[in-house]
Amino acid sequence: MQAEGLIAVGRLTKPHGLRGEVVFLPYVHDLQLLPDLMQRQLLLRKGSAPPRSLTLSEWRSAHKRVLIRLQECPDMTAADALRDYEVFIPRAWFPPLPVGEYYWFEIEGLVVYAGDGRYLGTVVDILYTGSNDVYIVRDGAQETLIPALKSVVQSIDLERGEIRLATVVGLLD
Repeated sequence: MQAEGLIAVGRLTKPHGLRGEVVFLPYVHDLQLLPDLMQRQLLLRKGSAPPRSLTLSEWRSAHKRVLIRLQECPDMTAADALRDYEVFIPRAWFPPLPVGEYYWFEIEGLVVYAGDGRYLGTVVDILYTGSNDVYIVRDGAQETLIPALKSVVQSIDLERGEIRLATVVGLLD
């Protein structure tokens, strides 16, 4: 969940090497979707522990992983202490997108209505596929997968907090 304008962008998983690098598991499929985080204060939080503010000094991709170095993390011991911390940044750091494009955190939590007005549930996650995203919509135990295609998604209204679907034969059968 996002709180007070903070967006969870990933999780620290384990140390990498002896020099204080940490493996970062981003919550996005494309790192280009993240704003420039270099030399910025990141908020780290683990469970209900008080948040920590640390400065990102370097990041790099290595063997399908993202490795980050934090100024306050000089060695493997310090890096290991950050295991399983979630990384948050302010919403204001994300640049505006063109009209009709949305960040994942804007879509998650929206309520979804079928073409006939029927309530389907809330977007709880987004699957990234090679061709289009798929919204995972849940209402209790009922789960519906909605392809994020212009022919299926009639409208997205962030102010109202809802997605309206077009009537597509066979979509909800």
